[in-house]
Amino acid sequence: MILVLHLIALALYLTAWVLQLRGFRQGKALGELEVTAVGAGLGVHAAGILLYALAYRSLPLVGIGPASSSLAFAIGLFVFAASVRSDVRSAGLFLLPPMLLLLGEAILMGIEPAGRQIAFRGPWFVLHVSTVFVGYAGLAAASAASIMYVLQFRTLKRKEFGSVFRFFPALPALDRLNKIGLAVGFPALTIGLIAGWSWTLTFGRGLALEDPGTILGIVTWGAYLVAIVARMRPGPRGERAAVVSVIAFVVTFAAFLALRITAGETGFFL
Repeated sequence: MILVLHLIALALYLTAWVLQLRGFRQGKALGELEVTAVGAGLGVHAAGILLYALAYRSLPLVGIGPASSSLAFAIGLFVFAASVRSDVRSAGLFLLPPMLLLLGEAILMGIEPAGRQIAFRGPWFVLHVSTVFVGYAGLAAASAASIMYVLQFRTLKRKEFGSVFRFFPALPALDRLNKIGLAVGFPALTIGLIAGWSWTLTFGRGLALEDPGTILGIVTWGAYLVAIVARMRPGPRGERAAVVSVIAFVVTFAAFLALRITAGETGFFL
């Protein structure tokens, strides 16, 4: 049943993205059907996560499948929050694809607890992983907004009033979404990293700086710290903040790919 619910959620998210693509190609604003698809997908997805928790007496935070599902759900919360606002509803065009990839990975790898036992469990583990996932989801929303901002800004500068101009939100709305994503994602990631490091230091395990997950967390934190500093500098902030956020996303994604390829441990940080 857990797998069935995830498959239904995947189908609903895919439906929402197809509606996004159709709206973009036609250059038309999205209707309530896309919001309904995202909301229904989140509801079914939440039911699958709840059923997992009841069946295995733990949250889906360990292992590629369960963790990918949880991270996709965290991003989905931002997609739904954006969908209920008509001015930034089209942000799902960039946020739904990573959700589909993560949920697809979860289904392919199997949504069941990891076979290996992990010592890092209990409330600190839940705090660490859940806040890190919320952090990554918030920063993903900020990155999507920044990419759309740069594209929309260049469209306006070139006076090309095509699909991008008609479908993408206005620059102030995208700048606001970037700001909210950073305001939610960066503190959450910071709390998650501190929670993880505090636990390891308390039990004399060291900071485990060689761990791929730790490396990715540090790289991501540093990259988006630069993006926040760019927003705080005086002068025109919109384009500068968007460009720096795009660079932060590229750096984080490149680090993720490099670590995922070179990591010896199956499952990487998930």
